[in-house]
Amino acid sequence: MSRYYCPFCSSRYQLTKTRRDGVLICGQCDEPLIKSPLINSKKIFGLVAASAFLAPLLIMILFVIEEINTDEFPTNSEPLVRLSFK
Repeated sequence: MSRYYCPFCSSRYQLTKTRRDGVLICGQCDEPLIKSPLINSKKIFGLVAASAFLAPLLIMILFVIEEINTDEFPTNSEPLVRLSFK
């Protein structure tokens, strides 16, 4: 899946047309559109950088959830608090 763009026009105002031979052209300047790949090196570097900052947070959350699930309540037969009425 590729995205087409016009290198000469602003990306905000890109209109596309199709010529008779099936080539996509810009609606403003009538230049052929250029394919840009879906994943490029900038996106990969950004994902690696974001995961470097988010990984410790996710690991911490997993350890906290695991600790909450494994907590066991004491099973003493004696009550922890004795109430005395006078």
